[in-house]
Amino acid sequence: MKIPAKKNKRIVCIVGPTASGKTTLAVSLAKKFNGEIISADSRQVYKGLDIGTGKDLQEYGKIKYHLIDVTDPMADFTLFDWLIMANNTINEIISRGGLPIVVGGTGLYVQALVEGFTQTQGEKNKGKKYTRGELDEKNIEQLRKIYSKLQINDSNLDRNNPRRLIRAIEKAQEGTIFSKNKPDFEILQIGITLPRSVLYKKIDTRVDQRFQEGMLEEVRGLIESGVDPAWLDKLGLEYRIISEYLTENSKFKSFNLKSNSNDEIFEDKQFQEMSQNLKWRIHAYARRQLTWFKRFKEIVWVENINEASSAVKNFLRD
Repeated sequence: MKIPAKKNKRIVCIVGPTASGKTTLAVSLAKKFNGEIISADSRQVYKGLDIGTGKDLQEYGKIKYHLIDVTDPMADFTLFDWLIMANNTINEIISRGGLPIVVGGTGLYVQALVEGFTQTQGEKNKGKKYTRGELDEKNIEQLRKIYSKLQINDSNLDRNNPRRLIRAIEKAQEGTIFSKNKPDFEILQIGITLPRSVLYKKIDTRVDQRFQEGMLEEVRGLIESGVDPAWLDKLGLEYRIISEYLTENSKFKSFNLKSNSNDEIFEDKQFQEMSQNLKWRIHAYARRQLTWFKRFKEIVWVENINEASSAVKNFLRD
C-alpha cells in the first residue's frame, strides 16, 4: 500500500516494554502499509551488540530497517546524533512513498522525535567547569546540585540517572541550548499492552533463548576485543550483569562457550543465580518503561495486530 502524496507527512511509532513484541508488530504493519522500520533503541545503534540488544535481524526479512549498527562500541553517540539520523531517514522513506515506522523501547528517543527536540550552540558557561573525571567521582546528590546551578531547562531529564545528568551538565557547560520545535509530520503512536504475567513470561523465555544463542559468548567477545567493561556497565541490564560475572568468575572465563560445555555452564549454580537476577532486573525495567509511556495520553494502546492495523488504517484514511 503506497502512501498517497497528501499523506506523505505521517509516521507511525510503536512503543512498549521490552519483549512485548514491538518488532513483530512493526514488521507486520510494514508489510501491509509499505513501511520501513527505524529503530529507536539506544543500544542497537552499536555494532557487535546483537544478541543482548535483541536486534533479531532475521525477523525483518525483506523489510528495510534503519539506525541499527551505525556506530562502533564505546563511540560517543548521543540522543541528538540519533535524532539527526532519524529525521533524515524519515524524509528519505517519505520521498520513496513509504511509511516510516519508528520502533523501540528507548522512550526518550521517541519522545524527542515526537516533540521535536533540538539543540543549538550558545554562550559557554563562565562558572566552574567540571571535567568528566570530576563528574564521575560525584554522587547523585552532588550531580543534582551542579545541574540545578546551571539552570538547565529540561523537565524531562531523568535526575536519578547519573550518566544522563553528567551528559546534561557537560552540554550546558559548553553552552548547548535545548529547545523544542513541533515536527512537520503527523504522528500515530501505538503502544503494546500485555497482562503483567504474560509479559514476565515472555521476558524470561527470551532471556533463556538468548543465552542459548550465545549471549555469554557475545559479551566475552566484546571484552576480549578491547571493549571496556565499564562502558558495558553503563549500557545496563544484560551487558552490566553478564560482564560482571564474566570478569569476576574464572570458571566463565575458561569455558569454551561454543562447545558442548553449554549444558555444564547452564547447570552451574552461580550462572543460574545470575540468570534469575537478570530476569528480575528486566521485569523491573519493563515496569519503568510502562510508567514512562503511560504518561503520554496520545498513545493508542493495542493488544494485537488487528487493533494496530485498524489504528494505522484510520490514521492514513482521508
